[in-house]
Amino acid sequence: MSAVRWLVYVLSFLVPPFGFVTFWVLIGKQEEELKRVARMSLIASFIGAIVGIILIAVGIRIGVFGMGMGLLK
Repeated sequence: MSAVRWLVYVLSFLVPPFGFVTFWVLIGKQEEELKRVARMSLIASFIGAIVGIILIAVGIRIGVFGMGMGLLK
């Protein structure tokens, strides 16, 4: 179960919608371990989404700044 759990965490970080769906599916289960996986996948999804937004914002700024300076053609 440990390898599957880490795979869920990594996929939740890289693909935030996967983490949100995993949360909604697993939060209703009776086992406490699955509820913990659900909460951690939700946290990983939020962190992944925030990191993605930051990377997109920085990429857009660098692209605009680089084009303005004539560095990117």
